[in-house]
Amino acid sequence: MNKTIKLLIADDHPIFRQGVRAIAEQMDNVEAVAEAEDGHSALEQLRVFLPDVLLLDLSMPGMDGLAVLEVAGSQFPEVSVVIITSYKDKVYLQQALKLGARGFVLKDDAGDNLVDCVSRVIDGEIYVSPEFDNVEPLPSSPVIEEGRPFTSLTRAECRVLSLVSRFMTSKEIAAELNISYRTVQNHRANITRKLGIKGIHQLAQFAHEHENQLNALFDNSLGSKNTKN
Repeated sequence: MNKTIKLLIADDHPIFRQGVRAIAEQMDNVEAVAEAEDGHSALEQLRVFLPDVLLLDLSMPGMDGLAVLEVAGSQFPEVSVVIITSYKDKVYLQQALKLGARGFVLKDDAGDNLVDCVSRVIDGEIYVSPEFDNVEPLPSSPVIEEGRPFTSLTRAECRVLSLVSRFMTSKEIAAELNISYRTVQNHRANITRKLGIKGIHQLAQFAHEHENQLNALFDNSLGSKNTKN
């Protein structure tokens, strides 16, 4: 990580927030910029600080974590949301992934796995606690505009999606296209919004299903890796 990664910690237990903050700040270039004790406060802090990662509990007063996640996905798509919860339930995991969560960590595992989770999420991956190794895959996203699903995308977005179809991380895509990591994240957010896809897991699956079309678009549009976006 070359830049400072900003974290927002949302949990209604102050002692747990302190523990998460202590773990997170052991990481290089990571700063816990704010804390929230309920769902409404979490959304307010999102608007103020626009963190790179939101560490979000599922069970909070006023507005639960899934509701916060849904709003965050539509209003702050550039923020990576990691669920930290005590609920060892695959139903919650599937709901969180469908709503766009990029990580799902059990509180019992946070001490051992949180650092790895944040690192991998920042690199564009999805992290799930090892206890959920056998979770069934999410259903495929429907094809948008059958036969021509990419007409709403810009040339730059098609290039990014083509590389997503090859399961490249945002960091790898940025290096391949000679653009910034933040630009890649913005393109990914725009792509998911335009195609009506929620979450990077479904985006990668959708892209892989249309890999041949994307490669053709990519090859036709890529005059130079240094094309301005």
